[in-house]
Amino acid sequence: MRVARRQRGFVAAVLLAAIVGIGASLAVDEPAVPTFAGYLAEPDAALIAFNPSAYDPRQPAARLTPLAEIAKDLAALRPAFDGLVLYAYEPQLTEAVVDRAADLGFRAVLLGIWDPRSPTEIEGVAAIVRCFGDRLALAVAIGNEGINDNRYTIDDLNAAAARLRAKLPEGVAVPVTTSEPWGDYGWPPLAGFGDFLSPNIHPALDRPALGPEAAAAWARARAEAVARTTGRPVLVKETGWPHGGGPGFTPEAQAAFWRAWLAAGRLARAGDPPVWVAYAAAFEAFDAPWKAAQFASGIEGHWGLLSLDRTPYPAFAAWVRHAP
Repeated sequence: MRVARRQRGFVAAVLLAAIVGIGASLAVDEPAVPTFAGYLAEPDAALIAFNPSAYDPRQPAARLTPLAEIAKDLAALRPAFDGLVLYAYEPQLTEAVVDRAADLGFRAVLLGIWDPRSPTEIEGVAAIVRCFGDRLALAVAIGNEGINDNRYTIDDLNAAAARLRAKLPEGVAVPVTTSEPWGDYGWPPLAGFGDFLSPNIHPALDRPALGPEAAAAWARARAEAVARTTGRPVLVKETGWPHGGGPGFTPEAQAAFWRAWLAAGRLARAGDPPVWVAYAAAFEAFDAPWKAAQFASGIEGHWGLLSLDRTPYPAFAAWVRHAP
């Protein structure tokens, strides 16, 4: 999202035909671990943007969240979600998150590389792909709104994707993507990057006067517009509705947004020829008061579906009712 950047049967089988472009298969015997696109084709795919509940980048590295607390975070999310969206690779931490998630029955992870120019992040993510590719459906988001923020360039993204692929064994492939605000995808180099597009679409920022149901419809329409305009498949990586921090942002409104979002379905097709559009990701797991403080924006601490003590807000129940 704008501030964070400065930080899932017949129907499924039919939809799989639309995603062969990034490695999906229509084999009769479905593998135990689908491709990431195959995971998204399942009618109850459910990804959640994840930072540990105690995460605060203002704190020194010596105070990283204990692994036992991360396990509690993931266990709290598991009744509603079976996939994670990560933003960065952190040594000793990210592999532990992925390993624990696999043990808890999570099925997919969109790994993240925050800095495309970081050899440590690229090598670390490559090692996770090598280690967990037979247990989880994986993809990699290289960067998050860093072009818009002038933190890196499209050339940096292309170079990082090449370096990542060079570190994988022959025959091992992982789809890559990047995220920028939805309105930036009219730029051909960005629209052409990676295996699918993953725009961030935040009606709470772009159309705050809308009610939550109208906001959900607006965001879905923007995603389909990106897919039609670019001819590329789309995963809405970030969207949501805060439960506080400003007028109209309440726990009840947040729940209404997610009920409307999920009622419309988690996968659609748009364009001619049609490509898939996935609405299977929620932003975000836990409240993040550090963001509100750091960026002087009230709503930034209130996107969570759970509080810092892992108490669910009403919106969490909307995802539980549709849980995998």
